[in-house]
Amino acid sequence: MAEQPRRSVSLRVQLSLAFVVVALLSVVVVAFWARQVTALQIAAYHERIRLGEVPWISDQPLLVREGFVRAIKLPLFVASQRLFLANFNRSLWFAGGTATLLAVIAGLLLARRLSHPLQELHDAVTGVAAGNLQQEVGLRGGGELEDVASAFNTMAHRLRESERQRQELLAAVAHELRTPLSIIEGNLEAMLDGVREPTPDLIATLHTQSALLSQLVTDLRDLSLADARQLSLSRRPVDLVALCRESVDAMSLWIEEHKVTVEVRGEGDTTADVDPDRLRQVVQNLLHNAVRFTPAGGQVRITVKEIARDRGRWVALEVEDEGPGIPPENLTRVFEPFYRADPSRSRASGGTGMGLAVVRLLVQVHGGDVRAENRPGGGSRFVVQLPAEEERAPHKRAR
Repeated sequence: MAEQPRRSVSLRVQLSLAFVVVALLSVVVVAFWARQVTALQIAAYHERIRLGEVPWISDQPLLVREGFVRAIKLPLFVASQRLFLANFNRSLWFAGGTATLLAVIAGLLLARRLSHPLQELHDAVTGVAAGNLQQEVGLRGGGELEDVASAFNTMAHRLRESERQRQELLAAVAHELRTPLSIIEGNLEAMLDGVREPTPDLIATLHTQSALLSQLVTDLRDLSLADARQLSLSRRPVDLVALCRESVDAMSLWIEEHKVTVEVRGEGDTTADVDPDRLRQVVQNLLHNAVRFTPAGGQVRITVKEIARDRGRWVALEVEDEGPGIPPENLTRVFEPFYRADPSRSRASGGTGMGLAVVRLLVQVHGGDVRAENRPGGGSRFVVQLPAEEERAPHKRAR
C-alpha cells in the first residue's frame, strides 16, 4: 500500500508566520538596542556635564556649574530620568506594536498575493494529472510567477495538441485498417459460402489488400521508432544518384503500368553518409507518390545535386512530377500521417496515407529537412536536403 503524502502547512500560512516572526524579532531587536543606546547616551551626557563640556553649562559661573553637577546626582533627578526612560520605552513598544500589526497585515496580503497564483497552478496541475487537459492559469503575480504560469499554459497547449493528434491518428489507423480487412473478410466469406470462386484475380486482390496492411503496419512501426528516437541507422558513404537509379529499376514494372517515365540526373558530388536502406525507403516513397499523381504519358524527374549551406556541404534530392499540384494551404500538411489533399483518390491510387510522414521522419533522423512546393509550370516538387557528413547531422525531432 502506497504511503500517503504527509499534509504540510500551506504556503500562505508559512509566509504569514514568517512575516509575523520577522516583524516581532525586528521590533524586539530595535527596542532593546534603542533602550540601551538611550541609557548610554544619557549617561554620556551627564558625564559631559560633570566635565564641563556642555556649552550652555560651561558658560555659567563656577558656583552654578557645581550646583548643577550636584543636582543631577539627587534622587529626584534620577527618578525623573528613570521616568523619562520608562515613557520612552512605552512609546517605543507602542510604536513597535503598531509597526508589527501593520507588518502582519501587509504580510498576510502579500502572502495571499503570492500564494493565490501558486494555488491556482496547483489546482491546474492536479487537473492535468487527472486527465483534464483543458487547464489554463492566469498570468498574475509578475516576474517568475508569471513565467511559470506562461510555461504551464504552453505545456498544457502542447499536451492538448498531442492528444488531438493521437486521437486523430487512432481514428485514421482504425479507418485505414477497416477497409482492407473488410475486403479480405468479405471475399473469404464469399468463397467459404461458395458464392465466389477463388480465381487468380480474386486471389490477387486479396494479396494486394494484405500487402497494403503489411505496409501500413511497417510505416506505423517506423513512425513510432523515429519519433521515439529509437530508429537505428547504419551510415556509410552512398552515391545518391546510384541509389535513386536502383530504386527506379526496382519499381520499373509498376512505373510502366502507369505509363510514366522517370529521369534521374546528378550534379556535382552526390555522395553522403546515410543509411542506404532508410534513404532508399525515402526515395521510393517520394517516387511512388510522384508516379501516382502524374498522368499517363507524363514524366517524373529526380535530381540530386551538391549544395552549400551554413554547416558545410549538403546534398539536395528533388523529385518533380506533372500532377495537379498541391493547394498552397496543404503544402505543410501533406507530411501529416493519413493526410490526403484528394481523399477520393487515396484508395484507388494505392496509397496508405503514411508515405510522406515516413519520409519526413526518416529525413529528420538523418539530420536533414524536407519540404513540398508547387512548380511554376504545374505539378509539385519535393525537396530533401541532407548533410553530406554524419558529424554534421544532429537529430531533429519531428514536430
